[in-house]
Parts: sequence; C-alpha cells; structure tokens
Amino acid sequence: MTLDVVNDNERFPHPFPDGPEWAERARTPSAEQCREMWALWEMPEHIQTHSLLVTRVALGIAAMVRDKLLPGLDVEQVHAAAMLHDVAKIYTIRHGGSHSQIGAAWVQERTGNPVVARAVLHHVDWPFAMDVQRYPVSLIVCYSDKRVRHTDIVTLDERFADLQERYGVNAKARQHIQQSLEQGRAIERLLDQGLKVELDAYSFDCRRLV
Repeated sequence: MTLDVVNDNERFPHPFPDGPEWAERARTPSAEQCREMWALWEMPEHIQTHSLLVTRVALGIAAMVRDKLLPGLDVEQVHAAAMLHDVAKIYTIRHGGSHSQIGAAWVQERTGNPVVARAVLHHVDWPFAMDVQRYPVSLIVCYSDKRVRHTDIVTLDERFADLQERYGVNAKARQHIQQSLEQGRAIERLLDQGLKVELDAYSFDCRRLV
C-alpha cells in the first residue's frame, strides 16, 4: 500500500528516504546514549518528562506501522529521534534561535545519523510530501510531539487550544499555530488510513483504544 498525501509545498525536492540502510552507515544512539546527551546539553527534568511521553506515543505508533505497513521500519531511529527532538530547547530559551535547527545540528554532529537528525529538524513543521513509505521516522515523531501537552498525552485539539491560549498573541501567531494543527490532522488522517485505527481515540498509556 502506498500512502501519499501531498502538501502545499511541492516546490521542495524530495529528500532521501528513511531506511534501514542508514543503520549500516551511521550510528543510531541507544536510549542510554540519548540520556547522556540530555545530560551533556543540560535538559531540564520537565523537558525530559515531555520527551519520554513523546517517545511513548512514537513507539506505540511505530509498532503499529511496522506490523501493518512497513516491516522494515527501524524503530530504534524513531526511539532516538523522539527522545532527542527537544534536546536544544533549554539552550534556545536561554540564548535564542530555533531549537529544532540547533538540536538537529547537534544530533547530526554527535551521531552522524541523518534520519534521526532530520526528524529532530522537522518535528515542528514537515515541509515535504507526507509519504509514510519514505519518511516514517520524521512523520511519526512530528505527529507524536503534537499529541503531548507539557507532560500529558492529549488530543490534537487539546494540544493546540493550549498553544493558541499561550502563544496566539497576534494574527500571525494564531495563523501559524492553526497551520501546524492542520498539518497534525493531515498526518493523523494518513496514519489512520493505513493503520485502520483512530489515533485521536488511542490510549498510549495502555496501547489500546479507549
């Protein structure tokens, strides 16, 4: 089955796809190594908790994607990218900049793994075609982050209502948040179609529908 939802940004060329061959060319950090990077870059406890919940959601989705769609999915890449997606958050709070760009640069330099680094880079906004066959790691992590509000697993609507309340200070900010919500919904529909589940109603605490 080919699942391909093309977004509005087709002017971008298609980048290299995810794939197990990257495990042979570059290191995928273990959970322990990811925690070492948390310590190295001084990730606060509340961001660690958030990252672990995003990882729980991502691993739950990855298991379903591997079982139903992509038997060759490298779940370890999903695991590492989810754990590291906010690794530069505290740095940018202190010094400014894009936490996704800086975090991706750190992860690429530290691990040499472009699939994990790309998922960190694009966990806020995905700029390419939404193709689960080619980019499962990035799309799973991007969606999973949108399902965790601080330290709670919530629906997309709950997550983005909170973002609008806290950050929707002007029309431009509200529009950007709404666009991010629509992208999250598009990824959710794409995964729902392939997995034959409704992720919006999925409990990642007990890994079953509620």
